[in-house]
Amino acid sequence: MNQTIDWINKIISELVEPTNKLKDILLKVQVLAFQIKNDKLKEWVDNELNGYLGEGKIVPDYRRIPTLVFGNLIQQGFAGATVRNDCQLPIEYLQADLRDELMSLAMNSSVSQLEHMMEKDSEYMVSIPHLIHTEISKILGNGWEVDSAWRKISPNSVEGILSSIKSKLLTFMLELVDELGENEKIDIMKDKKNIDKLFDKTIGQITGGTVNINLASDSVQAINLAEGANMNISKGDHNTLNISSEITAKLEGFIEDLKAQIKSLGLNEEGEQDIKNEITRIETQLNRPSPKWSIINEGLRIVYDILVEVTASAMAPNLIETTAWLIQSLKG
Repeated sequence: MNQTIDWINKIISELVEPTNKLKDILLKVQVLAFQIKNDKLKEWVDNELNGYLGEGKIVPDYRRIPTLVFGNLIQQGFAGATVRNDCQLPIEYLQADLRDELMSLAMNSSVSQLEHMMEKDSEYMVSIPHLIHTEISKILGNGWEVDSAWRKISPNSVEGILSSIKSKLLTFMLELVDELGENEKIDIMKDKKNIDKLFDKTIGQITGGTVNINLASDSVQAINLAEGANMNISKGDHNTLNISSEITAKLEGFIEDLKAQIKSLGLNEEGEQDIKNEITRIETQLNRPSPKWSIINEGLRIVYDILVEVTASAMAPNLIETTAWLIQSLKG
């Protein structure tokens, strides 16, 4: 059998073994990228190993995760200051662009950093600049002001990024074996265009907005909000070409989870009916040949607002995270 195919099969074998470090597997993929002389794979694996750092680096959509915003509040009064710590902040009332940016985060850290975060199994925080504190304070009322604010990153979200990388890479490797076959000699240059197509289909053309952060272990990092973030979604009600099957599947799964958990959320009768109405509206669009994604996004925003009001429910935080991710992913 060809040595290149042997190497690919070795990578496949290591990918399906859950105890193997993704960082170590990617080093083998880096060797493969040079063996098959594929520039797209070289660039991708380099970014995953070293992080999407530096000017012009675009963080792919699968690295964008939902986030919740928390903060410490202070209220000055005649009797002194009153404080409220670790409160979820009502960012749903902010200007749309700022709200959407705060609801998700593009993780540009290297795979080894992400794996280290998983080993720690604790929430991480990304601090929010003081300028945004002022914007949030404007919507609080009653003299409350934001003293400090941050976005929480859950281990589940980080695990989701690593799982997505593994899944995409595994699919690419399996299809690469089929494409190259098991001949003794492989003409790499002859297969170059087909390999590029396989890469685009499985790992994907990298598009998306970048939030330029670095996460060090056990630390709170500053964040720079990048302007002109560009999601891989076409604008307009009738566009369907750029909504990935991954997003659609996650949306459908979310709707099913929401329907199953609606009775457990502690909603009043009105809130429960409002969510049911939005579920119906979203499902109606999903059942159409050309869904209007702007209508689906509007329905998700209403669901998000309702869920934020019932965060005392054990179910709500996970649903809120998923809703935030979907809203950002479908942003037109």
